[in-house]
Amino acid sequence: MWGDLTGIAAGYKVNSWLSPRIIFAFALAFVGAIFAAQMEGTAERVLVIFVSMMVALFVATDPHDREEAPAEPAITDGNSLDLTAMTSHPQLQAFIDASADAVLMVENARVTAANEVALRLLGANIVGQNVRMAFRHAGAIERLSDPDAQHSGHPIRLAGIGQKNQLWDMRIQTMGPLQKIVHLADRSGTQAAEKMRVDFVANASHELLTPLAAIKGFIETLDDPAAGDDAVTRSRFLGIMAKETDRMQALVRDLMSLSRIEAEKYDPPQTPVDFSDIVLETVDQLRNSQKDRGTDIIVDVTAGLPFVMGDAGQLRQLASNILNNSLKYGRAGTPVTVSLLRSRSGAMVNFTVADVGDGIAPEHLPRLTERFYRVDSGRSRLVGGTGLGLSLVKHIVDRHRGHLEIRSTVGKGTTVAVLLPVVPTGPS
Repeated sequence: MWGDLTGIAAGYKVNSWLSPRIIFAFALAFVGAIFAAQMEGTAERVLVIFVSMMVALFVATDPHDREEAPAEPAITDGNSLDLTAMTSHPQLQAFIDASADAVLMVENARVTAANEVALRLLGANIVGQNVRMAFRHAGAIERLSDPDAQHSGHPIRLAGIGQKNQLWDMRIQTMGPLQKIVHLADRSGTQAAEKMRVDFVANASHELLTPLAAIKGFIETLDDPAAGDDAVTRSRFLGIMAKETDRMQALVRDLMSLSRIEAEKYDPPQTPVDFSDIVLETVDQLRNSQKDRGTDIIVDVTAGLPFVMGDAGQLRQLASNILNNSLKYGRAGTPVTVSLLRSRSGAMVNFTVADVGDGIAPEHLPRLTERFYRVDSGRSRLVGGTGLGLSLVKHIVDRHRGHLEIRSTVGKGTTVAVLLPVVPTGPS
């Protein structure tokens, strides 16, 4: 990049260091550096530094002393500059195309250059158009068409550019008289994450308030001598209260697990774990605790499977959540098939649990691992789910650098498959 700058500057004679032109050039370079520091991506920072350095170079050099054939001077007065030469430089397009965000050059309220991202966003014919036609967004037009507007480079949040639900941060930096560089960064993902956070807090509050309200109501009823002295009523109400308390306890436990796994997601486990033993122990526990459905579990575990690199507690939670889901939502009296075998490549173990039941419609499958997402809210609460089971499974699989797949056919049943990497073997 700096070689290109040297080539652009070849043949120019730099003015005296005390020249107003030099001082102005340093000021432009300083502003560009401040603007670049506010960028999030490395490519964007390099782009802004490059453009600001080019502008500073053109300001610092004296076109009258060009060693080659004389050209029309680009300077309009002592301290101002016509940047047409800069925007038409053949290397400029390559530099702005390197950005993953939309980048445009605007001169006198007209788009003079745009990278591929900007062309896809705003239209293939925006170069040469007035900003009113290119952007079609009142907020952007107002800031780009005003020749006296002062631009600090701070992000301006815009909604509705491109698709209706897209959110953008627009940064504008004045590069010279009537010329601006515009950077558009897509912040739709950040907005979606914030919405998920808000929804999560709302859902968690709702899930906790529902059993609390029931418990409070039963306490008030038992406080009434007419109901409190009735042994049968008291026993029934206390049983319901205990059930609701267990539900809250399970929810809080799942929330704590989810928080811990999210905090550790960038720290993959480093301990060899016998996942076969974990699966068999989980099956035995469910067979003993669920007398009505425990006998429906069919197990097929390949002997001598290699260990996986994992967290034993989290893998136990993963196996328990998947098996419990299949037992809850599978049809009573139908088999729940558990298999554990080595993958075809040998680099992973394949843990699969299949049930026979109502199945899940295709439109619900992509959202099953979202927190508190339920295909049938009434049925989920009836069987006692917290709404976090598959979300926990997804986070555990991600932390273990594995793969989760959920397949389902309406009216036939659902299969959940988890692939986990085995402990790598060193050279013999």
